[in-house]
Amino acid sequence: MKTNIRNSILFALLPVFLLLLITGGCKKTSDSTTPVTPTADFLLKGSVVNTTTHAGIANARVYFSGTTILTTDANGLYQVNCKTVGCGTYDVRVMADGYGFGFATATITTNAAMVNTIMLMPLGAPVTVGSTGGSVMVTDPESLIPGSKTTLVIPAGALSGNTSVSLTRFTGIHVPGYAPANMLNLCAVNLSPANSLASQAMELRFALPFADASLNSLALLRYDFEANTWINTGAPAQVDHVSNTATVQVTAFGTYSLAVAGSFSESNGTAGTPVTLALDRSLSAIDLSYQAANDYPGFTGTAISLDYLRNVAAQNTRINGTRTSFSDLTTVTFNYIGSKPDSLAGVKTTGYYRWFPKVVYTPQDMPMTTNVHGLITNGFIRKQVYGPASGYEFVHDQGGGGK
Repeated sequence: MKTNIRNSILFALLPVFLLLLITGGCKKTSDSTTPVTPTADFLLKGSVVNTTTHAGIANARVYFSGTTILTTDANGLYQVNCKTVGCGTYDVRVMADGYGFGFATATITTNAAMVNTIMLMPLGAPVTVGSTGGSVMVTDPESLIPGSKTTLVIPAGALSGNTSVSLTRFTGIHVPGYAPANMLNLCAVNLSPANSLASQAMELRFALPFADASLNSLALLRYDFEANTWINTGAPAQVDHVSNTATVQVTAFGTYSLAVAGSFSESNGTAGTPVTLALDRSLSAIDLSYQAANDYPGFTGTAISLDYLRNVAAQNTRINGTRTSFSDLTTVTFNYIGSKPDSLAGVKTTGYYRWFPKVVYTPQDMPMTTNVHGLITNGFIRKQVYGPASGYEFVHDQGGGGK
C-alpha cells in the first residue's frame, strides 16, 4: 500500500542525488562481497485520476515518450518497466473518454523513478442540440469582467439531428501542450463531440481575461494531441472592446485556444535546507504530496485577471519538467528499490554495506515573470520536487548474531 506524506508548508525543489553514510547494526553472514544490482524488474508506477473526485480513471490511454501506449487498470494505475525503457526523462501524455488531457514528466534513474499523478478534468455536461440550432455557454473562470460567459452558438442546419454537445473551459494544468514560441494561450476550450464537423459555421465567443485597446484580433489555435502541438487555424478572432470578448467562426469540434504575444519565465531563486526521508525497505513505492502556491505581491492590476495569471503559471511552470497545480495537491509517485541485496565489505570482521532507500526534498522559492502583450507582472512560485537519495551505507560489525 502506498503512503501519503503531506507537508503543511509550501515548497519548491531541485533534484538532489545524495549518498549518505551512517553507522549501526551488525553482520549478516550470507552477504556477497560487493554491492549487487538486482536482476528483477524495476517498475515506474503512475496513476491517472479524476481532478474532481480524485478517483482513479480506468482505460485511460497513456502515451509514454510519445510512442508507447499503455492503458490504465480499473484503479487508474499504469506501469513501465524501467530496465526496458532505460534511464532518462520522458514526456507522459494521457487522454480518456469523457475527459480532457493530462501531462507529466517521468524521470528514471538507476535506483528510483518519479512521476506526478496525472489529473484529468471531466468534460462539461452535454446539451442536446438539434437541427434547429442552439447554444452552449459556461461562466468563464478567468474573465476580466466577473460573470462573463464563453459561448458556442450553433445555427439552424449546422447539425443534421440531435447531438450531445458540450463546452468545457480548460485552465491551468488542464490546458494541453504549450503555446507556440513567444505566445501564451488564452481561453482554451474543448468542443465535443471531438472531430465532428458542422455543415455550417458555428460562432465561438470567448470572454477575455485582459483588456488591451490596441488588440483588434487574436489568432485561433487548434490542439493536435497526437503531435502534442497547437496549430494556427488562420482564422482570427475579432475583439469587441465593449463586451471584452473575441468571436470567431469554426466548423469542426475539437480543442481550441486563442493566442496572444507574450512569455512566461521562472528561475530557481532561493533554496531551503534539504530534508531526507528514510523509506520502508519492504515497499517499492510511496506517494508524496504537497500544496504549491504562487503569489503576486502588490498586485493592483485592473487590466488583467489575477486568476488568468495564476493559471498561466500553472500551465507553463517547467523547472524540473513538472507542471504544478495551485488549487489542488500535487502528488509525486516515488518508485524505489526497497529490497536491493545487501553486501559485505571486503573484510567481514569490519562490517558490511546495506541498502537504505531514501528520498530528499528541498524547499524552493522561485521568482516568475509573465508578459502578456507587453503587460508585465512579477510574482513567486513555491513548490517541491523530489529526488532520490538511496544508496549503500557502511554498517559497522558489532559482533555476534545476525540482523
